[in-house]
Amino acid sequence: MPRFNYKAADSSGNSRTGSLDAEDRRSAARQLAAQGLRVLSLSTNEPGGASAPSTSSKKTDNAEASSVFSDAAPGAIPKKLKQRRLFGPHRTGWDFIDSFYQLHSSGLPMGDAVKLLGQRVSDPSLRYLCQSLWRDMSEGATMAGAMSRFPVVFDPASIYLIEAGESTGNLIPVLRKVLDSYNLREELRTKVLSSIGYPIGVCSMAAAVLALFVFYLIPRLEQMMKSLKGEFSLPVKMMMWLSDFLIKGGPFIIVALLIILWAIVQWRKSENGRMTTDNWLLHLPLIGAVVRHTETVRMADLLATLMGSGINSTDALRLSERPVENRILRGRLSAGRQMINDGAAFASAFKRHSILPINDLGILAVGENTGSLSDTFQTIANRHVKALDKAIQRLLRIVTATALGTTVTLVFICMISIVMTVLSVSQNVLKH
Repeated sequence: MPRFNYKAADSSGNSRTGSLDAEDRRSAARQLAAQGLRVLSLSTNEPGGASAPSTSSKKTDNAEASSVFSDAAPGAIPKKLKQRRLFGPHRTGWDFIDSFYQLHSSGLPMGDAVKLLGQRVSDPSLRYLCQSLWRDMSEGATMAGAMSRFPVVFDPASIYLIEAGESTGNLIPVLRKVLDSYNLREELRTKVLSSIGYPIGVCSMAAAVLALFVFYLIPRLEQMMKSLKGEFSLPVKMMMWLSDFLIKGGPFIIVALLIILWAIVQWRKSENGRMTTDNWLLHLPLIGAVVRHTETVRMADLLATLMGSGINSTDALRLSERPVENRILRGRLSAGRQMINDGAAFASAFKRHSILPINDLGILAVGENTGSLSDTFQTIANRHVKALDKAIQRLLRIVTATALGTTVTLVFICMISIVMTVLSVSQNVLKH
């Protein structure tokens, strides 16, 4: 009989490790559940112990899975779960977390909630997602571990938040924060798309007019002027030069840009490239402010949730590091955590490592002195939510104004070129 090593959390959220004998992973998970423990990890060093259960238990497990998900198609991942959504959370992931939160917050255990969702939902993609999550969880995986198999559906920040809630036994408030984060991102997505819709339409029309002029009218006007032995004006010559440049060099420019973009993406996959590009993002005009406010909201919101649930400051800071995606800011937070563990105050550590702006440090110092750090971090998170909205609107206004200004300038040059060419042709006709 295989021997399984486990790491589990008890009802108070404390971590426990040990080992036990069981026929397979499911039996081991059930033994731990009978002891009131929630499985965090379950593994065995014996060959076949974790992946090759006995024939009878395997048939029982397959029969149970089939009875719960009789119409599911194992292995056939729906196309919807492979498609990323533009500027917002995946809709299927949002629907799952919202429905799961409603069931789990009403007192239903995690596994039962996922199983019940798989029986009731009608959407094939959501049903497949529930099927996969339930199977992994029934074999001893954590919910966060099961969700990590769907990186398109669940973003890393949400997975880390749920992992923190599971490890501390405070999953329900963390799920509420994940839903709030999804709602915020959906609102921002709606604002962004509505704000850029008009300039995109105008720029598309301008691009169509410019393409018509450069690739169709200019060559014919050039032939006409050569036959009449006339000369083009300076604006027309500029447009002719642009036409030749785009026709001859345009494909090479596009290929070069694609190669550069591919190289940056590949470089970013390395640790050095990720650190360098994250540092660039923080110092980019307008974009840097959006990145800083986004990460601050994520960090402060989670700290408020964890501390409000009774988690000590050391564990709360450690758990709040992983959802921070920017490596530079994550490194600052880690250094600040080490300083706090050594006895420094939150305000001093955050100031020393530039984790929060100066306006928030005063609020943090007052909250630390009054013993209300949870409420203080929630206040800081709310402040940066408003600042994030303003930063995004400022970025959109500048991008919109730049796009419209460029469009109007190009259209004006095209119109002047056409008028001057017509006048030049008229003069040459009169001369001849």
